Amino acid sequence: MKIMVAEYAVGGGADKSDSLLREGKAMLATLKGSFERTGNEVISPVAEDDFEAAVDTLSKESDAGIVIAPDEELCQLTKLVELNTVNLGCPSECVKICADKKRTTEVLGENGIPVPRIVPEEEREEEGAKGVYVKKPRYGCASEDVFIVNGRETYEDDNNQDYIVTEFIKGEDISSSLVVGTSSVLPLTINKQLIRVDGGRLHYEGGEVPFFMGEEAEKEVIRISKKVAAALHCKGYVGIDFVFGEDGQAYVVDVNPRPTTSVVGIAKVLKYEIADLILRAKFGTLPREVKTEGHFIFKLS
Repeated sequence: MKIMVAEYAVGGGADKSDSLLREGKAMLATLKGSFERTGNEVISPVAEDDFEAAVDTLSKESDAGIVIAPDEELCQLTKLVELNTVNLGCPSECVKICADKKRTTEVLGENGIPVPRIVPEEEREEEGAKGVYVKKPRYGCASEDVFIVNGRETYEDDNNQDYIVTEFIKGEDISSSLVVGTSSVLPLTINKQLIRVDGGRLHYEGGEVPFFMGEEAEKEVIRISKKVAAALHCKGYVGIDFVFGEDGQAYVVDVNPRPTTSVVGIAKVLKYEIADLILRAKFGTLPREVKTEGHFIFKLS
């Protein structure tokens, strides 16, 4: 098969930082290598003046395609892939919901999935500087614009961006990675996220794959991950970010309907080709479980 793997930063998407470009190159190399080792031809846009046009053109030349892009761009790009070829990623409607952090939180909450509570303005106003919250853009990805703030700081203008404010949950930053097929969900690994807090701002610096947190806790994270995939109608590779709270509860803080940076580590410890699993999710049957071997820590700095 000819597979298009389009990664936004490498492909010429605008406003890419050095760290995002490094992440993009690592993800693209990981997926490209895996698809090629399973006998497929891979084509990818590189440093294009118009990334969207390149995705449109290359997807028409492909038997299937997958796109990695910022949340606010991914829905439109996914629609192009759906129009032109077989989409190996999440459906565009799922991507649209996940791009809206407020709507995602609401949908998950309605389905009984633990999420940080969105804190209304009047409550923050009443608590003032005593309350501690998480403030993040309603639309967008990456952790660079996520802050831990007090009540008064939630009212700062921030260039008129649309933010949501949730309760702050103290705990372990983790993620789950899974591949979702038509009739089953295959958990891959639970990962530790390396997060640095500087002046209240959160910075993602890499991860640890896999992360062992105890059998019962891991079962709970996997159980919730499967519920998330069902609630949002996810397909293909999905990454779910959690805070595992000091109360022993795993709270979903973000859903990434696409390959995430963790795939770089997962590919090194998984005793399967990640590309084969992505293809089997779309065209075949997923195995009941996968095994890992070894341990990998990756850092972006």
